[in-house]
Amino acid sequence: MLRWMLLQAADNPTLAAFARSSSLVRGVVDRYVAGESIEDGIAAASALAAGGIDLTIDHVGEFVDSMEQAEQAAEVYRRLLEHIGDRELPAGVSVKPSQFGLLIDRDACVALIHDVAKRAAAAGVHVTLDMEDHTVTETTVRLVEEAHAAGATNVGCAVQSYLHRTPEDVRRLTRLGASIRLCKGAYAEPAHLAHQRPVEVTRAYLRDARYLLREATEPRFATHDHKLVGAIKREAAELGRDRGSYEFQMLYGVRPDMQRALVADGYRLRLYLPFGSQWYPYFTRRLAERPANLVFFARSLTAAPRPDRVEEPETASSDQAW
Repeated sequence: MLRWMLLQAADNPTLAAFARSSSLVRGVVDRYVAGESIEDGIAAASALAAGGIDLTIDHVGEFVDSMEQAEQAAEVYRRLLEHIGDRELPAGVSVKPSQFGLLIDRDACVALIHDVAKRAAAAGVHVTLDMEDHTVTETTVRLVEEAHAAGATNVGCAVQSYLHRTPEDVRRLTRLGASIRLCKGAYAEPAHLAHQRPVEVTRAYLRDARYLLREATEPRFATHDHKLVGAIKREAAELGRDRGSYEFQMLYGVRPDMQRALVADGYRLRLYLPFGSQWYPYFTRRLAERPANLVFFARSLTAAPRPDRVEEPETASSDQAW
C-alpha cells in the first residue's frame, strides 16, 4: 500500500511543487540527482568517469504537454551529446519517449528520436529508451525496431521484468540485436499485467537474466539487489561468460559500497546519472522502490550528517525496481 501511495504521489503536481520549493528536500535529492543544468550533469559525469565508471546520462522528465516542450528536451540531448563527444566521456544517454512527445505526435517523436540517435552514433554514444508504464510498452519496443530498421543500431531500451509480457519482449529485442537494460519495474501496474508480490518479481527477473546471459551479446542488469547480483555472477561463471561481456547498472547515489566492490572485482558497472529540474517524479519512484528508504529520507531531513559516517539507504532488498 505504501509503495502504491508513493507511486501515485510521483504524479501529484501539488506535492511536486512543494518538494521543489523545499530546501530540506532538495538537500537530500542532491545525493541522487546531479544538479539541474547540463553543466551540473557533465561535471558529475566527468568526476565519475575519472574513477573508471561508465555512465548513462538522463535528462529527467516525462509526459510533456506540447511538442514545443518535446523539442526543448531534444535540444538538451543534442547539447549533452556535444559535451560527451568533446570530453570523450564513457557515457551513453537515456531517453524517455514520452518526454519527446510520444503521446502527442508519434511521428514527430520518432523524428526526434532518430535525430538524437544519429547525432549519438556520430559521437560514438549509445541511446537507451527508458521503459515507462504499460500504456507505452509496446510502442517503445516498436520504436527500437523502427530505429534499427532505419540504421540506428545504437538504440536499445529497458524492459521491466514484473510485466507478464516481458519474456517475449526480451526475446524479440534479442533477436533484433538491440541492447537490453533489465529492470524490475517502477510503476503501479494492475495484477492482470504485472506480478505484484516481490518474490514473483524477483523470480521473473532471474528468468529473464538467465535468458539474456545465454542468448544476448551484451546484457545489462539494472539492480541493487545483492542476491540478484550474486545469482547473475554465478550463472555467468557457469556459462563461461567473460566479466567484460555483460554489465551491472546502478543508480547514482545508491549503494556506492556495492558499486566500488563490483569495479574492484573486475565487473563492468554503469551508473544511471540523472540531472534536470523535473527531478520530483524520478526521486519519488526511487522511494517507492523500497519504502523503507523513507526512514533514511526522514532521518536525512531531521539530522545533520556526521562527517565520519556515510549512511546508506536500505536498498539491498529484493522488492525494488533496480
